[in-house]
Amino acid sequence: MKFDKRITPIRNDLASKDYAGLIRNCSFVKGDLYTVRSTYSPLYSEKKQKNLISQLLFGEYFKVFDLSEGMAWGQCTRDKYVGYTPIQNLIKKKIIPTYKVRSLRTFIYRSPSIKMDPLNYLSFNSLVKISKRKSNFSYIPSLGWSISNNLTQLNNNTLDLYDMAIQYLQTPYLWGGRDSMGIDCSGLVQNLFQSIGINLPRDTDLQEEYFSNNIQESKLKIGDLIFWKGHVAMALDNKNIIHANAFHMKTQIESLKNAKKRINKEYGEISKICRII
Repeated sequence: MKFDKRITPIRNDLASKDYAGLIRNCSFVKGDLYTVRSTYSPLYSEKKQKNLISQLLFGEYFKVFDLSEGMAWGQCTRDKYVGYTPIQNLIKKKIIPTYKVRSLRTFIYRSPSIKMDPLNYLSFNSLVKISKRKSNFSYIPSLGWSISNNLTQLNNNTLDLYDMAIQYLQTPYLWGGRDSMGIDCSGLVQNLFQSIGINLPRDTDLQEEYFSNNIQESKLKIGDLIFWKGHVAMALDNKNIIHANAFHMKTQIESLKNAKKRINKEYGEISKICRII
Protein backbone atom coordinates (compact mmCIF):
# COMPACT_ATOMS: atom_id res chain seq x y z
CA MET A 1 0.00 0.00 0.00
CA LYS A 2 1.35 3.41 -0.99
CA PHE A 3 0.89 6.54 1.11
CA ASP A 4 1.42 10.17 0.20
CA LYS A 5 3.78 11.25 2.97
CA ARG A 6 2.86 14.91 2.46
CA ILE A 7 -0.48 14.15 4.12
CA THR A 8 0.26 10.89 5.91
CA PRO A 9 2.20 10.88 9.22
CA ILE A 10 4.50 8.00 8.35
CA ARG A 11 8.30 7.91 8.57
CA ASN A 12 10.65 4.97 8.12
CA ASP A 13 10.94 4.64 11.90
CA LEU A 14 7.71 6.14 13.23
CA ALA A 15 4.05 6.54 12.34
CA SER A 16 0.70 7.53 13.75
CA LYS A 17 -1.02 4.64 15.53
CA ASP A 18 -3.86 5.08 13.00
CA TYR A 19 -1.65 3.12 10.58
CA ALA A 20 -0.85 0.23 12.88
CA GLY A 21 -1.37 -2.99 10.97
CA LEU A 22 -1.01 -1.25 7.61
CA ILE A 23 2.77 -0.84 7.68
CA ARG A 24 5.64 -2.72 9.29
CA ASN A 25 9.02 -2.17 10.92
CA CYS A 26 8.28 1.07 12.72
CA SER A 27 6.95 2.30 16.05
CA PHE A 28 3.44 3.71 16.41
CA VAL A 29 2.44 6.66 18.60
CA LYS A 30 -0.87 8.33 19.39
CA GLY A 31 0.51 11.85 19.15
CA ASP A 32 -0.19 14.95 21.25
CA LEU A 33 -2.17 18.01 20.21
CA TYR A 34 -0.39 21.37 20.24
CA THR A 35 -1.57 24.85 19.25
CA VAL A 36 0.48 27.28 17.17
CA ARG A 37 1.26 30.36 19.27
CA SER A 38 3.51 32.33 16.91
CA THR A 39 2.37 34.56 14.04
CA TYR A 40 3.20 31.63 11.82
CA SER A 41 5.42 28.60 12.11
CA PRO A 42 7.40 27.27 9.13
CA LEU A 43 6.82 23.68 8.09
CA TYR A 44 9.77 21.80 6.63
CA SER A 45 10.03 18.53 4.74
CA GLU A 46 13.19 17.55 6.63
CA LYS A 47 14.39 18.29 10.15
CA LYS A 48 17.76 19.72 9.14
CA GLN A 49 17.51 20.79 5.49
CA LYS A 50 14.90 23.51 6.18
CA ASN A 51 13.14 23.23 2.82
CA LEU A 52 9.93 25.25 3.33
CA ILE A 53 6.86 23.29 2.29
CA SER A 54 4.14 25.23 4.12
CA GLN A 55 3.39 27.44 7.11
CA LEU A 56 1.17 26.91 10.13
CA LEU A 57 -0.97 29.89 11.09
CA PHE A 58 -1.57 31.18 14.61
CA GLY A 59 -4.19 29.12 16.43
CA GLU A 60 -4.03 26.06 14.18
CA TYR A 61 -3.64 22.62 15.75
CA PHE A 62 -0.56 20.54 15.10
CA LYS A 63 -0.56 16.90 16.18
CA VAL A 64 2.96 16.06 17.29
CA PHE A 65 4.33 12.53 16.99
CA ASP A 66 8.00 13.19 17.70
CA LEU A 67 10.14 15.85 19.40
CA SER A 68 13.84 15.99 18.62
CA GLU A 69 16.55 18.65 18.45
CA GLY A 70 14.10 21.50 18.94
CA MET A 71 11.82 20.34 16.13
CA ALA A 72 8.36 18.78 16.23
CA TRP A 73 7.33 16.27 13.58
CA GLY A 74 3.61 16.05 13.07
CA GLN A 75 0.50 16.92 11.11
CA CYS A 76 -1.57 20.08 10.80
CA THR A 77 -5.13 19.06 11.62
CA ARG A 78 -6.61 21.80 9.41
CA ASP A 79 -5.21 20.57 6.09
CA LYS A 80 -3.51 17.27 7.09
CA TYR A 81 -0.09 18.47 5.91
CA VAL A 82 2.89 16.71 7.53
CA GLY A 83 6.31 18.10 8.35
CA TYR A 84 8.75 19.52 10.88
CA THR A 85 8.23 22.79 12.73
CA PRO A 86 10.12 24.51 15.59
CA ILE A 87 8.73 23.35 18.93
CA GLN A 88 9.22 26.87 20.35
CA ASN A 89 6.30 28.05 18.19
CA LEU A 90 3.86 25.57 19.74
CA ILE A 91 2.16 25.14 23.08
CA LYS A 92 1.00 21.76 24.39
CA LYS A 93 -2.55 22.85 24.91
CA LYS A 94 -5.78 22.75 22.93
CA ILE A 95 -6.91 26.36 22.72
CA ILE A 96 -10.41 26.44 21.23
CA PRO A 97 -10.77 29.44 18.87
CA THR A 98 -13.89 31.56 18.71
CA TYR A 99 -12.85 34.01 15.98
CA LYS A 100 -10.70 34.18 12.87
CA VAL A 101 -8.82 37.05 11.25
CA ARG A 102 -10.78 38.48 8.31
CA SER A 103 -8.36 41.20 7.19
CA LEU A 104 -5.11 40.51 5.39
CA ARG A 105 -3.27 41.41 8.57
CA THR A 106 -4.19 42.71 12.01
CA PHE A 107 -1.74 44.35 14.39
CA ILE A 108 -1.47 43.19 17.99
CA TYR A 109 -1.10 45.95 20.61
CA ARG A 110 0.01 45.90 24.23
CA SER A 111 -3.02 48.00 25.17
CA PRO A 112 -6.25 48.95 23.34
CA SER A 113 -4.88 51.99 21.50
CA ILE A 114 -3.78 52.44 17.89
CA LYS A 115 -1.14 54.89 19.13
CA MET A 116 0.85 52.06 20.69
CA ASP A 117 3.77 50.47 18.88
CA PRO A 118 2.45 47.08 17.66
CA LEU A 119 3.87 44.01 19.35
CA ASN A 120 3.19 41.73 16.43
CA TYR A 121 0.63 40.91 13.76
CA LEU A 122 -1.66 38.04 12.80
CA SER A 123 -2.48 37.06 9.24
CA PHE A 124 -5.73 36.36 7.42
CA ASN A 125 -7.38 33.13 8.54
CA SER A 126 -5.47 32.90 11.82
CA LEU A 127 -7.59 31.42 14.62
CA VAL A 128 -8.02 33.24 17.93
CA LYS A 129 -9.89 33.09 21.22
CA ILE A 130 -11.33 36.37 22.50
CA SER A 131 -11.65 36.85 26.27
CA LYS A 132 -12.81 40.47 26.53
CA ARG A 133 -13.51 43.67 24.60
CA LYS A 134 -12.81 47.34 25.16
CA SER A 135 -14.08 50.02 22.80
CA ASN A 136 -13.29 48.72 19.30
CA PHE A 137 -10.60 46.29 20.48
CA SER A 138 -10.67 42.58 21.35
CA TYR A 139 -8.20 40.89 23.70
CA ILE A 140 -6.46 37.68 22.71
CA PRO A 141 -5.14 35.99 25.89
CA SER A 142 -1.35 35.85 26.25
CA LEU A 143 -0.97 37.84 23.04
CA GLY A 144 -2.55 41.31 23.12
CA TRP A 145 -5.24 43.54 21.63
CA SER A 146 -6.55 43.46 18.06
CA ILE A 147 -8.93 45.79 16.24
CA SER A 148 -12.29 44.02 16.53
CA ASN A 149 -13.34 44.83 12.96
CA ASN A 150 -10.41 42.76 11.70
CA LEU A 151 -11.92 39.66 13.29
CA THR A 152 -15.06 37.68 12.59
CA GLN A 153 -16.76 34.77 14.30
CA LEU A 154 -15.22 31.41 13.51
CA ASN A 155 -18.44 30.05 11.99
CA ASN A 156 -18.98 33.07 9.73
CA ASN A 157 -18.71 31.51 6.27
CA THR A 158 -20.45 34.36 4.44
CA LEU A 159 -17.37 36.49 3.75
CA ASP A 160 -17.20 37.96 0.24
CA LEU A 161 -14.74 35.88 -1.77
CA TYR A 162 -13.86 38.76 -4.11
CA ASP A 163 -13.15 41.15 -1.23
CA MET A 164 -11.05 38.54 0.52
CA ALA A 165 -9.06 37.80 -2.64
CA ILE A 166 -8.13 41.36 -3.59
CA GLN A 167 -6.71 41.94 -0.12
CA TYR A 168 -3.79 39.79 -1.27
CA LEU A 169 -2.87 41.97 -4.26
CA GLN A 170 0.86 42.72 -4.33
CA THR A 171 1.57 40.20 -1.56
CA PRO A 172 5.04 38.78 -2.31
CA TYR A 173 5.27 35.29 -3.75
CA LEU A 174 6.83 32.79 -1.36
CA TRP A 175 7.18 29.09 -2.09
CA GLY A 176 5.34 27.27 0.69
CA GLY A 177 3.83 30.50 2.03
CA ARG A 178 0.42 30.89 3.68
CA ASP A 179 1.18 33.98 5.75
CA SER A 180 0.22 37.50 4.64
CA MET A 181 3.90 38.42 4.22
CA GLY A 182 4.38 35.82 1.49
CA ILE A 183 2.18 33.22 -0.19
CA ASP A 184 2.20 30.71 -3.02
CA CYS A 185 -0.52 29.82 -5.53
CA SER A 186 -2.07 26.87 -3.67
CA GLY A 187 -1.71 28.63 -0.32
CA LEU A 188 -3.70 31.59 -1.63
CA VAL A 189 -6.50 29.38 -2.91
CA GLN A 190 -6.52 27.32 0.28
CA ASN A 191 -6.71 30.39 2.51
CA LEU A 192 -9.53 31.99 0.52
CA PHE A 193 -11.74 28.93 0.64
CA GLN A 194 -10.96 28.16 4.27
CA SER A 195 -12.34 31.62 5.06
CA ILE A 196 -15.76 30.57 3.73
CA GLY A 197 -15.72 27.17 5.44
CA ILE A 198 -14.27 25.01 2.65
CA ASN A 199 -11.07 23.16 3.56
CA LEU A 200 -8.95 22.37 0.53
CA PRO A 201 -5.74 20.31 0.45
CA ARG A 202 -2.44 22.19 0.59
CA ASP A 203 -0.77 21.45 -2.76
CA THR A 204 -1.95 22.17 -6.30
CA ASP A 205 -2.03 18.54 -7.44
CA LEU A 206 -3.95 17.52 -4.32
CA GLN A 207 -6.43 20.34 -4.86
CA GLU A 208 -6.97 19.30 -8.47
CA GLU A 209 -7.51 15.66 -7.48
CA TYR A 210 -10.01 16.80 -4.84
CA PHE A 211 -12.55 17.75 -7.51
CA SER A 212 -14.12 15.53 -10.12
CA ASN A 213 -15.98 18.23 -12.07
CA ASN A 214 -14.46 19.99 -15.06
CA ILE A 215 -16.33 22.96 -16.47
CA GLN A 216 -15.90 24.83 -19.74
CA GLU A 217 -13.68 27.89 -19.84
CA SER A 218 -16.49 29.88 -21.47
CA LYS A 219 -18.63 29.40 -18.32
CA LEU A 220 -16.13 30.78 -15.81
CA LYS A 221 -17.42 32.69 -12.79
CA ILE A 222 -15.92 33.95 -9.56
CA GLY A 223 -14.52 31.21 -7.35
CA ASP A 224 -13.80 28.74 -10.14
CA LEU A 225 -10.31 27.25 -9.98
CA ILE A 226 -8.10 26.97 -13.06
CA PHE A 227 -5.41 24.31 -12.89
CA TRP A 228 -2.23 23.82 -14.82
CA LYS A 229 0.34 21.18 -13.90
CA GLY A 230 1.97 22.76 -10.86
CA HIS A 231 -0.10 25.94 -10.77
CA VAL A 232 -3.58 27.14 -9.78
CA ALA A 233 -5.46 30.43 -10.14
CA MET A 234 -8.92 31.59 -9.09
CA ALA A 235 -11.37 33.25 -11.45
CA LEU A 236 -12.68 36.69 -10.47
CA ASP A 237 -15.15 36.73 -13.38
CA ASN A 238 -15.40 35.14 -16.82
CA LYS A 239 -12.22 36.84 -18.07
CA ASN A 240 -9.86 37.62 -15.18
CA ILE A 241 -7.97 35.58 -12.62
CA ILE A 242 -6.06 36.23 -9.42
CA HIS A 243 -3.03 34.14 -8.53
CA ALA A 244 0.22 34.18 -6.59
CA ASN A 245 2.91 33.43 -9.13
CA ALA A 246 6.67 33.33 -9.56
CA PHE A 247 6.58 35.32 -12.81
CA HIS A 248 5.39 38.53 -11.14
CA MET A 249 6.75 37.32 -7.77
CA LYS A 250 3.55 38.55 -6.15
CA THR A 251 -0.21 38.08 -6.14
CA GLN A 252 -1.59 39.60 -9.32
CA ILE A 253 -4.81 40.05 -11.28
CA GLU A 254 -4.49 39.44 -15.00
CA SER A 255 -6.66 38.34 -17.86
CA LEU A 256 -6.90 34.59 -18.33
CA LYS A 257 -6.09 35.15 -22.01
CA ASN A 258 -2.73 36.76 -21.23
CA ALA A 259 -1.95 34.33 -18.43
CA LYS A 260 -2.54 31.35 -20.69
CA LYS A 261 -0.06 32.62 -23.29
CA ARG A 262 2.69 32.66 -20.69
CA ILE A 263 1.75 29.77 -18.40
CA ASN A 264 0.99 27.31 -21.18
CA LYS A 265 4.61 27.60 -22.35
CA GLU A 266 5.90 26.56 -18.93
CA TYR A 267 3.22 24.22 -17.56
CA GLY A 268 1.33 23.12 -20.64
CA GLU A 269 -2.36 23.58 -21.35
CA ILE A 270 -5.00 24.04 -18.65
CA SER A 271 -5.60 20.61 -17.11
CA LYS A 272 -8.87 21.27 -15.29
CA ILE A 273 -11.34 24.00 -14.36
CA CYS A 274 -13.32 23.25 -11.21
CA ARG A 275 -16.37 24.86 -9.66
CA ILE A 276 -16.62 24.81 -5.86
CA ILE A 277 -19.39 27.29 -5.10
